[in-house]
Amino acid sequence: MNHSTAKQAFILGTLIALGAFGIDTYLPAFPAIAKSLNVTEGQVQLSLVSYFIAMAAGQMIYGPLSDRIGRRVPLQFGLGLFIVASVGVALTTSIEALIALRFIQGLGACAGMVLSRAIVRDIKHGEEAARLFALMLLVLGVSPIVAPLVGSTLLTVMPWQALFWFQAGLGLLGFALAAKFLGETHPHERRTRDHVGALAKTYASLLTDRRFILPVMIGGLSQSVMFAYLTTSPFLYMTHYKVHPSLYSILFALNAIGLIGTAQGNVYFIRKFGTTKLVQFATLIQVSFAALLLISVLAGFDSLLLAGFCLFLCIGVQGLIGPTTGMLSLEPYPEMAGAASAVSGTLQFALGAVSGSVVSLLFNGTAAPFALVVFSCAALGVVLSRMVIKPEPIEAAA
Repeated sequence: MNHSTAKQAFILGTLIALGAFGIDTYLPAFPAIAKSLNVTEGQVQLSLVSYFIAMAAGQMIYGPLSDRIGRRVPLQFGLGLFIVASVGVALTTSIEALIALRFIQGLGACAGMVLSRAIVRDIKHGEEAARLFALMLLVLGVSPIVAPLVGSTLLTVMPWQALFWFQAGLGLLGFALAAKFLGETHPHERRTRDHVGALAKTYASLLTDRRFILPVMIGGLSQSVMFAYLTTSPFLYMTHYKVHPSLYSILFALNAIGLIGTAQGNVYFIRKFGTTKLVQFATLIQVSFAALLLISVLAGFDSLLLAGFCLFLCIGVQGLIGPTTGMLSLEPYPEMAGAASAVSGTLQFALGAVSGSVVSLLFNGTAAPFALVVFSCAALGVVLSRMVIKPEPIEAAA
């Protein structure tokens, strides 16, 4: 690996991780924010849902826009939006403003996530592109481990507003790195001239194609389990199970490590079992432990150890389901992979926002709404994996 590739991976990975830091850093602060603003934790959860909604909507904006006018201007605009919104959240005194500013913050963070992938497609091809993507994902994979630890550490010495000043600082770092080291990678001669109607026709063709929409839905439902977890984990661990914010960060990091670990073994399992059997097996694991979590909560014998074990497996198998269904959904569309990626990301973030919203709306001070939503999403995913994905020969011999 040369120095240039490492530098590109660090910069682009940092831009993608900005969106994750916007989520993970402030999760340990949910109880403190609720107390400070004199609201319930369920209302604070809506600030995370609004962020998810913005991340979903933004992908449909930045992708086509950057194809028309280049990557640099939309990226700088998004990073600037993230910085301004982060400062606004740090200064807010109402839950309504918090929810609205988190939406704007999500729109800004989305630029780094979408345009970093586009930049890789601009500057690298084949194995070089795959290697750069892998290095970027390694940078991204560190964020769910580091961000909650940073958040809980800051909370021990500063009020919750400091977390958003920290996020504003990260945004400034990303803006400076992009301005200094990332030039325009999408030249005029390669920019699209398609009008809005042509783009809408492309999106419509994807949404009505079973080869695309069904793997996307399976992956989205599995991702919704993780989004529900992100929305509820601060309440579940720190309020329901009474753990300290530092211990919460460690538990959160363990789940992230499990997710990263399974994702690293994804290619091996695809070669050994084939995509269909892998998705079916992984969704079965997810629904089984989601069911165990729900039964234990409803029966009144839930515990931190049991819930943590169930969630470790429910979240961990997302590392198998997400990449595999993503490959299945994009494989038939080499000529419009960018549009397919944008639609896929939007739908999956939208499903995640719905799952988070339902948990927040059903919030009653217990773990039951969370467990019910997790089980429902996992159950729908396992049904689709058996009814929709056609059986295929096992690729063990490959």
